[in-house]
Amino acid sequence: MELLVLVLNAGMASADLAATLDKLKEQSKSIGAHKKRQLFWDAYTKMASKANNLADGTFCFFKYSADTSKDDAEGDVEVVELTKRQKGMVSGGGVDVLGPKFKPPEDPSSKTVAYAWMEDAAQTAWDDLMHGEPCIYITPDAVWVGTRHKRAMCKAVGSPLKSLKDVEKLIAELKPDAPLRSVSFHGNEPPAVNAYNVFLAGSFKLDGPLPSTIGVVNTTSTNEMYDYFAQRKNTSNVEDANRLIATMLADVGKGLTPLICASSTKEASVAYKSALMKKIYLHESMRKFIAKAKEDGQVEVCVIEGDDEAKMGAFAQYGKLVFEMFYRCDLTTMGA
Repeated sequence: MELLVLVLNAGMASADLAATLDKLKEQSKSIGAHKKRQLFWDAYTKMASKANNLADGTFCFFKYSADTSKDDAEGDVEVVELTKRQKGMVSGGGVDVLGPKFKPPEDPSSKTVAYAWMEDAAQTAWDDLMHGEPCIYITPDAVWVGTRHKRAMCKAVGSPLKSLKDVEKLIAELKPDAPLRSVSFHGNEPPAVNAYNVFLAGSFKLDGPLPSTIGVVNTTSTNEMYDYFAQRKNTSNVEDANRLIATMLADVGKGLTPLICASSTKEASVAYKSALMKKIYLHESMRKFIAKAKEDGQVEVCVIEGDDEAKMGAFAQYGKLVFEMFYRCDLTTMGA
């Protein structure tokens, strides 16, 4: 089943939400492909029906999924109510939701809204809202914590940053909860500054180049900023993976049983099933293992993206997989 439509109702009255969904259904008539047009018509029809049965002011997601491989596909709508924490965050709790926003058609001055994402954007938005890793970005006037579709302002920047010293001083003062805020839907999880997650966003005129641990991108588009953050994270993951491989080769050179293992998917499976694996770096193409490991949640999974093997270095040469174990162990002596 593929998630095709995601709608977040941020407190609309039942009738207003149904009317908003009916308006989206009318707009779906402009979709060119007949099969796709039918699916979205079905999605909004079923969502509007469920909206009519909701209590006024409900905060919830509507998730419409369908098996698009079938010619006569019809989908199902799942209603997921926001938790008390999630509702508080998006209803005055200082967290902005970012996405296509709709007001009730008959009340454009309403403070209640709904957000809607379609096709690939629906799954991207769901993953981001529920599990997106936050980054820390500094615009000319404020410090923010955000993902692609959520953000919170943490601190106003009193005066323009003009020197490298000013930037480094500001970043040194950024701590979890002081002032960095959590945008997580699952608990208070404010980020801490690391080697890749903090950067300047927008137009800055500094007196010198920034160190590699501080990024800079000349945009304030949240999508472009998050794409930039994802690139920085990917580069950092490749560097970390290659450091692990260097450690493994050094241990092998000393005749030690390595704490690190690379290239063998069989040995990775053995280590995983035996609960020996601590952290793994692997290429995005290994989808089944990634999905299983993320679902179980017992191993820290770092996914490396891209096709440029030259940029991946040793990671590409060693099968695009390397993992660290809790203790030294010869996996070749263990069964799968």
